[in-house]
This record gives sequence, structure tokens and C-alpha cells, in this order.
Amino acid sequence: MENGKPPVSAGLGSRIRAARRDAGMSQGQLAQALSTTQSAISLYEAGQRSVGIDMLLNVARILNRPLHYFLGEDGDMLYVKDSDIAELISELEQHPEDLPDLLAYWHFLRWRRTSTNGRH
Repeated sequence: MENGKPPVSAGLGSRIRAARRDAGMSQGQLAQALSTTQSAISLYEAGQRSVGIDMLLNVARILNRPLHYFLGEDGDMLYVKDSDIAELISELEQHPEDLPDLLAYWHFLRWRRTSTNGRH
């Protein structure tokens, strides 16, 4: 705790824990489904490790919950409402099957930017 407040991701962690338990999964089972470790899941649930948006999208998919369930009031941590990122997240919630293509394109853009860096 800092200044008497719980970690920023404590609410998110408790929602991950609740959804995992509702799904009847152990931390180890969720970790295996996410290709991570039980220790990582434990740290997420305790609010001691931040959860990236890609991991959170996978958690939501595996536990069959909408992304906004996990974000709750903490959603402003990850994006600003009415922003391009908020719109993207909303679209991904409605069409999660687009995530692999979106990530592939994003990786391509990053590759292109780094491979042409310094070349004119």
C-alpha cells in the first residue's frame, strides 16, 4: 500500500480472481491456458503485478467475461474514455476474432518502422 491506498491494480486483481473462481479454474489452470506461470496469476490477483492489455484480453476470452467486467472503475488506467484506444477496445470486445490479425499488422508496422529507421 502506498499512502494508505491499495495498489492501482488491486480491483482488477480481485475481479480476475472472482471470474477465475466462477469459471471453476485454479490459478494453475488459468496460467496454463494463458501460457504463463501460476506465480504470475497469483501476483495479478494480488494486485502486485500489472496486467497488460493483451494479457487482459486473453483473460477475458478464457474466462468468458467482457473486458469491461475486469476494468470496472479502473478502466481509466488503461485508456482515456472517448479516445481512439477506447474505440479499439470496444471493437475488440465485439469482435475478439480480429485480435490476431490486428496484432500481426501492429507487429508489421513496428518492424517496418525499425527496419527503415535511419534510412532515407
